[in-house]
Amino acid sequence: MRNTKIRLLAEAAVMLALAIALSYIKIWDMPMGGSVTLLSMLPIILIAVKNGTGWGVGTAFVFSLFQLLQGVMSGNVFPYCQTLAIVILCVAFDYIVPFTVLGFAAVGKKKFGMAGVYVGIVAVCFIRFLCHYITGVFIWGQWAPEGMAKALYSLLYNGQYMLPETILTLVAAVLLLRAKPIRNLMGLTK
Repeated sequence: MRNTKIRLLAEAAVMLALAIALSYIKIWDMPMGGSVTLLSMLPIILIAVKNGTGWGVGTAFVFSLFQLLQGVMSGNVFPYCQTLAIVILCVAFDYIVPFTVLGFAAVGKKKFGMAGVYVGIVAVCFIRFLCHYITGVFIWGQWAPEGMAKALYSLLYNGQYMLPETILTLVAAVLLLRAKPIRNLMGLTK
């Protein structure tokens, strides 16, 4: 039992480190935050698939804290947050919730198998998009071009990086999880 917990913790730590490292490899970086990364969400999703939702959510929560730290260190976050309520909204909906939700990607695995995982990946990426969309409307919408609705601006801005990020993550997950050695390593059956 103790060795199993240590192994699970080690796997989560390695995948967390990989996710953090991949988040620094940006294929496309947006000017006001957000980017298409080299599959930074995938290691978090894989922990959820292999070790369950509990481990996935725990690992994803820690990942969200690192994403918050990255955002703070970039200087793109708090200078634009004028009140405590806006800071809380930004921290919650640009960092904690959207990155923690990644840990729920495999919630449908038990009932629907790998199809449930693939639908789960799209679902958590969509929820992540919705979180960024909300802050885009209520915080970042002030940078919308004159005459453009904040909602449309947020949809277009966040869609520019979240759609490619979702597609890349889903395609990589499908390809990776179809490979027999990976399936065996992850304890998945056909």
